[in-house]
Amino acid sequence: MKKAESRSEWGASTSRDRKRLMRKRTLAVGLMVILAALILASCGGNEVVTPTPIGNGALYTFIGDTPMSDVLSLRVYITGMTLRVQGGESKVTVIPSSYIKVNFASLRDFATVLNLTAVPEGTYDQATITFSIPQLALYDPTVTPPVTVLNAVFSTSGPTIAIRPALTIVKNQVHVLRLDFDFLRSIELDADDQVTGNVTPIFKASPVLATADQGFGELDDLVGFVRTVSPSSTSGDFIGSFNVQLLAGTGPSVTVNLTSTSQLYGVPALNQLETGRFVEVDAVVDDKGNLVAKTVEVEDRAVVEENKLAFLGYVISVTKDESGKVTQFSFYVREEEPEYTYGVPLDSVVVVNVAESTTFQYSTRLTNFLNLPFDATAVTPGQELIVHGKYTKTTDQPTTVDANMIFLKLQTVQGALSSLVPPVGSDGKTGAFWYAPGASLLQGSPVMVFTNNQTVFLNVFGLGDLRPQATLLVRGLPFYQAQASTINGVPVPAGTLVITARQVHQLQ
Repeated sequence: MKKAESRSEWGASTSRDRKRLMRKRTLAVGLMVILAALILASCGGNEVVTPTPIGNGALYTFIGDTPMSDVLSLRVYITGMTLRVQGGESKVTVIPSSYIKVNFASLRDFATVLNLTAVPEGTYDQATITFSIPQLALYDPTVTPPVTVLNAVFSTSGPTIAIRPALTIVKNQVHVLRLDFDFLRSIELDADDQVTGNVTPIFKASPVLATADQGFGELDDLVGFVRTVSPSSTSGDFIGSFNVQLLAGTGPSVTVNLTSTSQLYGVPALNQLETGRFVEVDAVVDDKGNLVAKTVEVEDRAVVEENKLAFLGYVISVTKDESGKVTQFSFYVREEEPEYTYGVPLDSVVVVNVAESTTFQYSTRLTNFLNLPFDATAVTPGQELIVHGKYTKTTDQPTTVDANMIFLKLQTVQGALSSLVPPVGSDGKTGAFWYAPGASLLQGSPVMVFTNNQTVFLNVFGLGDLRPQATLLVRGLPFYQAQASTINGVPVPAGTLVITARQVHQLQ
């Protein structure tokens, strides 16, 4: 086992936290460790990975989710996963009996790395996942603060999922299994369309085939904190790498490789990247199993011993001064990075204080193809943010966070098409449309979606194929326009939320 990081580096102020960090396994993903690698979307451990024996292949597990409006969180512990050998009853353990904390609500039409492990060659037709301690948090404007937390009741703690088509593992090769949780069909609603807390987990499992140009596909906005940095590389394909701990410290630690075309923001060079810094990474998994960064956003450094963390969640309400700048906002805390036992309780609402010195930025910068600004005038309810700062607890008062840095995060908004805004570009993709979001948290704000030739359209060829009666999932950056403006020749009224869309997904 690797030793836990020192108190000074990670700020682990209790022996309980140090012991928990020692249990996380380090999963290095790269060309030289393909046979030893484990990749997926949420999970953890800290054991040393040894080379895969002959006859085994490496299996990445990706996990994703179809979202549901007004569900702020669905947090579960994944305590195990097995694969069944086709034509028999024998099973192979993919995730051992430990725990990986997964928040399905944070995977709204996203995928992340759950696990990476060695699997014996063969064909597998079923996956079984075991869960524990499921919990739901709902946006509820009838209570104060407007969050209702339910202990979710799963119809089964160990759903079995058919793998279609069956997964064939070939020795000495890399494979990917994609798991998708169908949030919309899994959550039970009562006669008034209110969430009951009962969950019948519905999953889809399918192998992902690699292509020469796209590999096993792109992973948008992986988040975590940096553990180690290698500013150079012995491989001619990469210029260096760093190791990042996923899923608030309960997930795997994966190696992110950089090439000469990788874009690094927040630090001038890789050799100046500090351990403990929080990062957001857009990456592809190439056909050899390497996690290769397209962009890396380097943010603030967490110091647990100084009560300084990264908080991920949603803006609930805002307070602004006479000039329209936000001075304070209430903020729902869905996740902390790193997660700290004695820190701010998850699913709570804190008050974020904004100072003149607070830095504003947006992540996944290529998504902002309109070059819209994000500053103290552009914060509004419903936005998903990452707030870096020091928290203070006061008896019988809301916890406060003094923000050092605030990042607008890539998020998925569920809703429906209201109307297209002419004209549509000759490519069929470039243009804009009015959007009706389903989330009450957006408080009825008008929303306009802009797309370009790089926007990915799923289940449709372009803007002309969008149907008003269909459910749309728009993934992008939501910029609040306090003043009326004209964007790409389109008039945008004051008070409009403008989403620069990375992906438009029409559900069938």
